[in-house]
Amino acid sequence: MWVQKWNVIRSSLIGVFVGILPGAGGDVANFVSYDQARKGSKNPKKFGTGIPAGIVASESSNNATAGGSLIPTLTLGIPGDMAMAIMMGVLILHGITPGPMLFQNESVLVGSIYVSLIIAAIVMISSMLFLIRLFSRIASIPLSSLVPVVIMLCIVGSFTLNRNVFDIWSLFIFGIIGYLLVKGKVPISPLVLGVILGQNFEHNLFRALELNPSVFTFFTRPISLIIILFTIGSVLFGLYQEWKLNKNKKEEVA
Repeated sequence: MWVQKWNVIRSSLIGVFVGILPGAGGDVANFVSYDQARKGSKNPKKFGTGIPAGIVASESSNNATAGGSLIPTLTLGIPGDMAMAIMMGVLILHGITPGPMLFQNESVLVGSIYVSLIIAAIVMISSMLFLIRLFSRIASIPLSSLVPVVIMLCIVGSFTLNRNVFDIWSLFIFGIIGYLLVKGKVPISPLVLGVILGQNFEHNLFRALELNPSVFTFFTRPISLIIILFTIGSVLFGLYQEWKLNKNKKEEVA
């Protein structure tokens, strides 16, 4: 872990910031942190083969999203992900309304939540240290036995969401499309992020336009303008990283 210390710090920060964004969650954090670890690595070709840097990046960010998603949930009453939405529903069920006044009216409860996160982290580390040998045996299961189980769970999960057979057909169709994209060496991460964030983006865009039909509002309000600038900067930085990566590959070939 000491060798991966900068990777842990970077991925954890990404997880926290992604966790703050409502609706993003651990899936987005995993892809973003994994991509940044790959671009910042001296051996990017090894990513996808089980290299420790990729595992550390995705898992560090995934764990960090829990703390980040608590921020909008407790302070604004906006759930950061599905787990926070469930927790928020439980609080409301007990007559506790998440928001700015929660820290003043229910300070003991907020402190208990913080302590529970610390205890959960300790339990996770302890259980992994003692049970890692048992968990690692999962990797030795033959693919002929593992893949049918995974597909079955995916089918059950797809059907359970809306209880619609159409979702099962969608699973198979997009599974085939994903396979063709992998064979064509087309990056799947941007598509996955689009599927995860697309519905929330469209819903909130229409909500904002109902309040003010002018599109230029997003460029005049400070918060939205900062987010847009960060988005443009991240795209340009990603293009620069890809250009640098391709340049290094050409130098290695030469």
